[in-house]
Amino acid sequence: MKTPTKKQPVVLTEKLTERLSDARAQLKQVEQDIVTEAKKQRRSLEKVLDRVRRGDDLKILEKRISTTAADLQKRVRSMPHTVLGALGVATSDDVAKLSKNLNKLAKRVEAISKSGASA
Repeated sequence: MKTPTKKQPVVLTEKLTERLSDARAQLKQVEQDIVTEAKKQRRSLEKVLDRVRRGDDLKILEKRISTTAADLQKRVRSMPHTVLGALGVATSDDVAKLSKNLNKLAKRVEAISKSGASA
């Protein structure tokens, strides 16, 4: 077994001091990184809070809801026509147009029959 020399404790102390210094430097860098990230997060949260206070997000959301509701209303209104058309059933608008055309045709037939009877 070797007996420790006086030089070994000095070398160990220097290495330990060096590692402690490195650890302190790393801790300081981590602390700076944490502070920097915390500042970024705070700014981000302040922006969100400002938007909420101004109501900008709510206004945008209200516009989207309004637009979506209007679109859904149009779709719901057109749905019966689409379904009836797919089934081959006439809609009330179709029946009204047909009635109008029938009335025109009936008047023409009446006019033709009167002119044919008088001729």
